[in-house]
Amino acid sequence: MKKMPGASLHILFGLLFLTACSSAGETALPAMTATPKPVATALPTPSSLGDFFTWRDLQVTMLQSELTGDYINEYGSERIPSAGTKFMWVHVQLKNVGQKEMNTPGTEHFSTLYAGAEFKSTYAHRKDYTDYTTLAPVLFPNQQVAAWLRFDVPASAELKDLRFVFLPESSEVGVLSSSPNYPYATDHPTYVWRCEAGN
Repeated sequence: MKKMPGASLHILFGLLFLTACSSAGETALPAMTATPKPVATALPTPSSLGDFFTWRDLQVTMLQSELTGDYINEYGSERIPSAGTKFMWVHVQLKNVGQKEMNTPGTEHFSTLYAGAEFKSTYAHRKDYTDYTTLAPVLFPNQQVAAWLRFDVPASAELKDLRFVFLPESSEVGVLSSSPNYPYATDHPTYVWRCEAGN
């Protein structure tokens, strides 16, 4: 092994010392990872009133929709909408087109969408209207039932701007209620209807 001359050895140690000093004062920056921005998921093209979708032998039809102010419930009491809201009513029909009995979907599997917000159904029991919550929990083969769901929507809402949604495998269209994005629309079956006839 060759010995380095003294001057060369001093230069080598000097360079190492300078390199160590210059890097000692620097703080390593954490690796930056870009957080992806949430992307709005396009909902399926809405179907029309009277059209049906079939999911696992369950045929679901949106028969009718309407907007009202106050109404009389089955006990004869008047129900008045909260300030800034009105009632939306959806008449939905279910039919078991399979060979086995199946569970009737819960009310949480239906939503109404308006201006990027999602609304869930609430207590109704409107006089002379079959309430969805009174349906039997099981549908037998070839059995068909129809009932009404009530949603409280903004007073500014019009039927042409509302969408009715059936979510057989989830309870929300968005990650959170009133989310402007609808990421579940691609992860779960999502069936959508327009709420105004003739569009």
